[in-house]
Amino acid sequence: MKSYSSIMLTTLAVIGLAGCNDDNPRPIAARSSAAIPDRPSSPPLKTVSWLIDHRGDLEAMLKECRDNPGELAKTPDCTNANEARNRVTVQEMKDALK
Repeated sequence: MKSYSSIMLTTLAVIGLAGCNDDNPRPIAARSSAAIPDRPSSPPLKTVSWLIDHRGDLEAMLKECRDNPGELAKTPDCTNANEARNRVTVQEMKDALK
């Protein structure tokens, strides 16, 4: 019985650790430039407030994020662009109700 408990405990530990993977890999922009030598270095990260103030750049970034969601969807720039779009939409709705 003691060996059965040890085997079960070991099996559960292995199964539990098997789920530990990198669900949030570093975005392409954060990876070493040596890993992607043909890619230029990325520009500085755009904040949500900067994107709200620069609507043309916001639209361009949203288009780029939609065009390549597999690679860019979870990058900080696309996350900030989506948040900025959400805040702009809420503000426009509030303004329309005035």
